[in-house]
Amino acid sequence: MRVGSLFSGIGGLDLGLERAGAKVLWQCEIDKDAQTVLRWHWPYTALYQDVKEVGTGVEPVDLICGGFPCQDLSVAGRRAGLAGKRSGLFFEFMRIAAELAPRWLLIENVPGLLSSNGGRDMGAVLGTLGELGYGWAYRVLDAQYFGVAQRRRRVFVVGHLGDWQRAAAVLFEPESLRGD
Repeated sequence: MRVGSLFSGIGGLDLGLERAGAKVLWQCEIDKDAQTVLRWHWPYTALYQDVKEVGTGVEPVDLICGGFPCQDLSVAGRRAGLAGKRSGLFFEFMRIAAELAPRWLLIENVPGLLSSNGGRDMGAVLGTLGELGYGWAYRVLDAQYFGVAQRRRRVFVVGHLGDWQRAAAVLFEPESLRGD
């Protein structure tokens, strides 16, 4: 599977996807320190500095992943939601998805997304995916159950072009239903 990574940070999602057999073709990260880490670990991968520069000129991929900025969604923040300058970059993610139409999308964010603006921001995320033709599923996962020594809850949204059942199969595989 060929992957494009938005809001790459230091490549956490990218590394996990590569360990699962995917190949990251391009990344996008604005933070200079994070870019240094990405260049160290992915020296031959195209690196874009601004999500607004990414579009139809990038190499086609099967999956676009990313955790768009959470500052406006977090319960510790100002709660401006998707109308905020940072978290509003979600719409750039969706612009790119519309232009490239990958089969899969993987979105990660803080649980505050679920309650931001009374749940309307999560509704906007899911509604936008639907408008673009993606079937979706979402789930809150906690890193403490995946070998990390801290509680770190995150919302994961998986979208599959035209098929919500394939998206749901990713997040609700049988092993996790037993509590693993």
